[in-house]
Amino acid sequence: MKFFLGQTFIVAGLTLLSLLYPISLYQETHSMALLGISITANNLANGIGSYFWGSVLDKGKERYSYFLLLPVSGIVISFLIFRTSLGIIGYTILGFFSALDGPLYSVLLLEQLEAEKTVTGNVRLSQLSLAGNIIGSILGAILPDFRITLALFGISAFLNATLVPRYKGEIREDKTEKIKTMRELMEAIISFSLFNLSAEIFYVVYIPTITLFKVPNYVYFTSYSLLYVINEYVYNKSIKLVKGNEIYYSLLIPSLRGIIMLTMAVLLFFRINIEEGIVIPFVSFGSLYPIYSTSFFSIMFKNLKKNRGAILGIFNAGESIASAGGSALSALITPDNITQAYIMGFFGFSLSFFIWLDYLNKRIKIIQE
Repeated sequence: MKFFLGQTFIVAGLTLLSLLYPISLYQETHSMALLGISITANNLANGIGSYFWGSVLDKGKERYSYFLLLPVSGIVISFLIFRTSLGIIGYTILGFFSALDGPLYSVLLLEQLEAEKTVTGNVRLSQLSLAGNIIGSILGAILPDFRITLALFGISAFLNATLVPRYKGEIREDKTEKIKTMRELMEAIISFSLFNLSAEIFYVVYIPTITLFKVPNYVYFTSYSLLYVINEYVYNKSIKLVKGNEIYYSLLIPSLRGIIMLTMAVLLFFRINIEEGIVIPFVSFGSLYPIYSTSFFSIMFKNLKKNRGAILGIFNAGESIASAGGSALSALITPDNITQAYIMGFFGFSLSFFIWLDYLNKRIKIIQE
């Protein structure tokens, strides 16, 4: 897995940037509108980038240069965000280039590992990515300085330049098959998108929620640090946990996240201040994702041979655009009405559950026939 070590530092830099900018913007402006707009722009750019980079990787054989482009773009964007007055623009561009990370490393995994090892490899790749999340969030708590991002991206550039093989990949584009597959997966994409839209609402309103609970800023960074550490463990266990029970867990997780949304709505409606205890529902909510991701994509990609980069890009694009929708909806909520945001998230998870259930019922019928 040495090929993927550079991703750990890329993700660390991206995590540090993505945590530092929103909270600093909110502290300076106390504006949910600006916070929502900046995150929406970032997510929209990420969605566009996800589809763009997925298609580019499927259409061409070039791989190595993209592993250098990604960290170098991070260095340039860091300067743009923290050393100019174009912070929101820089944060938007960050979304576009960070979208290259997922499809690029996923394609590397698919092209360098044997087919039977890809599921395990994907979990290991997720663990390395989570290690980057942990590093980035901890550094945000103790060293919130943009120069740290420069160091992280510099290390990743060195590792990618020396460890990633200089090989030519396969052209995997098949337009006819791609259109057919997209039609077959449409309900799955919609369900996945709604799942992520609702999740984004939770993560965006977490910032004003901790402000309402009057807890110090370190709780914000500590929450993410703790979440990423736990997710590292959960990803490791998710392969054995989910194997043979993918459908069950892919339905269970949206249900549990919906319950957590309702719980937060009740706490805020009755003005029950749990202070630092806010970390508990946050970590519980976030740590469910590795199980959902492993079960969901195990079902999705078992028989997918062609257009993997593009299909991955489509799912990533759907996730990002849905996240943009979640952050945009959050921007409409005033700090005094955050309860409404949690209620919206509950209905989003409920809708995601039923659309996914309908997709599974249709797929089971096809398999039986």
